[in-house]
Amino acid sequence: MAKISFQNVEFIKSAADKKGFLLDKPTVTFIGRSNVGKSTLINALVKRKNFMKTSKTAGQTNMVNYALIDKSFYLADVPGYGFATFKRDTFAGLMKDFIEDNKGLKKVYLLIDARRLLMPADDDFAACLDEHHAPYAFVFTKLDKLKAVEKEDLALQKEKLGDKQTFDVALKKESLYQLLRVDIVKSVKES
Repeated sequence: MAKISFQNVEFIKSAADKKGFLLDKPTVTFIGRSNVGKSTLINALVKRKNFMKTSKTAGQTNMVNYALIDKSFYLADVPGYGFATFKRDTFAGLMKDFIEDNKGLKKVYLLIDARRLLMPADDDFAACLDEHHAPYAFVFTKLDKLKAVEKEDLALQKEKLGDKQTFDVALKKESLYQLLRVDIVKSVKES
């Protein structure tokens, strides 16, 4: 496998159902409640401000969007859950297929807004990943927006997660993104 630097990034396609899923390379994906910062996180990882479209309106992503990273693996931006404006059964079916029938899926990064912490929908999705033996980690986003009391709540939340792998990200802290990049590369190369 070639060196992965997150510099050679190319949008490949959007898939509305499992017939369109790309299975020829390893895949990592980011999932979370709507407006948790999935597209912003992807843009920061690949160091391109407008690579994935971001929106102030929740629920704008309604397909699996594939980006090819350094010709080595796919980074998939998938629909958020929670406030999505499209039908919830469409989300459930698409994501069930994506997790169950995707042999190339190497890791799921479950994004959590650090200001809101885990909600029942996050717990449900983590339980689904556990049920399907899908490797995953929690990524707490928007750390740069935390107030002091919210930082204490976040520390308690992480304690409750026990030995689950977690990452923190904040828009202006490149070093935090580098830790996540290293984990993504490790997950892809273990395939």
